Amino acid sequence: MKRKFLIPIFFVVSIIFIQLGFVKLEKEVEKFNNTEVEITVEDGNSDDDNVTIDMTISKHWNDYDVDGNIVQGAQYDGAIVNTGKYNFHSWKVVLYMPQEGKIDSLWNGEYVYDNDALTLTLTPMDYNGVVESENDQPFGFVCVSKNILKFKTFKVFGYFEMGIKDTSMYWVLLYLRYAWLIGLICYVIVKICLISYKQRQKRDEKIILQIIDTFISFIDAKDPYTKGHSQRVAIYTKEIARRMGLDADEIRNYFYIALMHDCGKLLVPDSILKKPDALTPEERKRIEEHTVIGADLLKNMTAINGIQDGALQHHERYDGTGYPNKIKGSEISLVGRILCVADAFDAMNSDRCYRDKLPMDKIKDELNTNSGKQFDPDVVKYMLDIIEEGEYEKLVEKFSVSSM
Repeated sequence: MKRKFLIPIFFVVSIIFIQLGFVKLEKEVEKFNNTEVEITVEDGNSDDDNVTIDMTISKHWNDYDVDGNIVQGAQYDGAIVNTGKYNFHSWKVVLYMPQEGKIDSLWNGEYVYDNDALTLTLTPMDYNGVVESENDQPFGFVCVSKNILKFKTFKVFGYFEMGIKDTSMYWVLLYLRYAWLIGLICYVIVKICLISYKQRQKRDEKIILQIIDTFISFIDAKDPYTKGHSQRVAIYTKEIARRMGLDADEIRNYFYIALMHDCGKLLVPDSILKKPDALTPEERKRIEEHTVIGADLLKNMTAINGIQDGALQHHERYDGTGYPNKIKGSEISLVGRILCVADAFDAMNSDRCYRDKLPMDKIKDELNTNSGKQFDPDVVKYMLDIIEEGEYEKLVEKFSVSSM
């Protein structure tokens, strides 16, 4: 799977999991809201910290039963007290009566008296079926009994109604959803910026390549025998860099550097460049100056990191006997060491004004013989692999400056 699809897939999967979290939370809350609880109150002490019963006698009087005996009448005022954070729904109160009695009147509820069980069951009306959090719901009745009733035991039934916003997980999921949304917006903005950047980068690359191509045409016009040399060296350099595991930006830079490595030859006289005979020491010194001249020509091209090194160091030798500065080993930049191999291979594999191209077996012998002398052993092995695989011809056919 392409990496560019991973982030969108991650966003989609994450919002699915967040949404599933909300669905699960809603089901848990629904289950909580539909689960009836039973609370026992004994002597004013509740087995639940959230709900209790207050019961008082507001007034009492003497009365007479049908036989003329004195009995006690009293008004009993009670209240369901909800000290919890959730509303208490569909409540019902069962009062256990200490003795028989007769309910004379009642309010704020419907009452069912069971004389055998000595229980009085109170259920709410339509308007008072909810005891809100931190609140109470009053009820009351008048009862006539032999003695004043002292209620000690109650049973309270009902369920607490939790809103989904009352759960901490709801806020966690909500924050995750907002974070996901912000992340998605940032991702889209970054993608748009990247697309714009890549388009601008392609335009800049096209301009750079056109400029470089113009320089190369000047070099080719100077010496027809080396026509295409810079392009081929750039192609080999790019392939060696790729096989060495360099990143894409560095490989691209090495390709540009290789294209311009011989730009100093623009200022070398034609009489020296095209001379079919052996060069004199003065002429040899003059042509060797193309490395220094090239580096000077490129000193203001800062957009391509290391471009001066390519022009200056491609004739330095790994053993320190090259030119112009006789540096050796790792003192030579990596692009300089790669160019040294690619440049030498193409020189040996091309016809020149002073000789024909060398047989491939001879070229491989030269590369092997000079490994550790002229060439970096860690670089030359990649060039030998390219030769053995027959890739050098395919690479030249496949790539060109305009396709890069």
